[in-house]
Amino acid sequence: MRALIVEDGYSRGALAAARALGSAGWAVGIGSRRRGLASSSRFTTYNHSIPLPYEDPDRFIEKINRAAVAVGYDVVFGAGDAEILALSKARNELKVKVPYPDHEVVERALDKLELARAAERAGLSTPRTLEPKDIGAGLEPPILVKARLHSPPGTVGGQGRIEASVATTLADARRRIARIEELGAAPLVQDLVRGHLMAVVVLRDIDGKIVSCVQQEAELIWPEAAGISVRARTVPVDEDLRDGVSALLEDLSWYGLAELQFVADDDGTAWLIDLNGRFYGSLALAVGAGPDLPTKWATLATGAPHVGIAEATSGVRYQWLEGDLRRAFEERRGGLARDVVDCLRYARGAKHSIWSSDDRWPAIRYIFELGWRGIRKALA
Repeated sequence: MRALIVEDGYSRGALAAARALGSAGWAVGIGSRRRGLASSSRFTTYNHSIPLPYEDPDRFIEKINRAAVAVGYDVVFGAGDAEILALSKARNELKVKVPYPDHEVVERALDKLELARAAERAGLSTPRTLEPKDIGAGLEPPILVKARLHSPPGTVGGQGRIEASVATTLADARRRIARIEELGAAPLVQDLVRGHLMAVVVLRDIDGKIVSCVQQEAELIWPEAAGISVRARTVPVDEDLRDGVSALLEDLSWYGLAELQFVADDDGTAWLIDLNGRFYGSLALAVGAGPDLPTKWATLATGAPHVGIAEATSGVRYQWLEGDLRRAFEERRGGLARDVVDCLRYARGAKHSIWSSDDRWPAIRYIFELGWRGIRKALA
């Protein structure tokens, strides 16, 4: 079996997926505009030069079709929201299986305003989410400013990923809103929930059955206010939360992979903040804890029977080492030296999104790229 992953060259999720699929015997192809992490992996069989969908939408589709015909791919995955939306919208033009629900479902699930509304219907807690015109309706800074979609409607691929940011004043919020509008996306604002980041990751088949479920909690995130996990570990699945996630995905008519991100406050309430229907950054943790989500997803997408329900082992640790070191240089918990040493100590025995002892080239390439980036910055 053969799977193609289209990405931007920097996707840690694509690398984790390529390793998992390759280890399971799949022939993996990477389609990217540059040679990057996943394309450097020894588990990658084919590499294709494919532009980003928002750079050249027509050529994006054309190059995927060329690769599909040349190699005979059974399924194509997108490693980012822009790629997912582009593949979903153009599925009737593609000569390879697209593993996502109907395009209207994909747009609704990735639209953060629609997601918040669906979460309320499913009984999940979600921060108050408003359009910019409603910003004066009692929403007080600090607040989160986000794009409703990482790829604006009406385009094949859109602008790409637009990161959420924290606005500390209303004037700051309006500046950030204007910037998102300049990029061609629709902005929204959301209450900032304080607490610890967690996620429930499920793989749902087309009949609505949850095939795999993994829950993880972040131990450290970076950046501090609205960041992602740099350290995390698997925990036992909260069955009530799983039921709420299942109801949400039923409401959305979503099947395939879904990573639901929550912030758990001091009272223990889990607030839904995002849904990722793609190979996400800490995917290596779920794979390392047992469930081979990429291979199971690819198997389901091609119509092959899957084997049982995969449960994750609790207590498995994960680290994004570069992000953790950046956090240490910024936060300096107990002093810079102590924090850096703590990062390196935590790295031992953890699952990593880039480093792997049996697949070293992605990490080596990444280290050289970081070094070259630092030299250019110093010279500038």
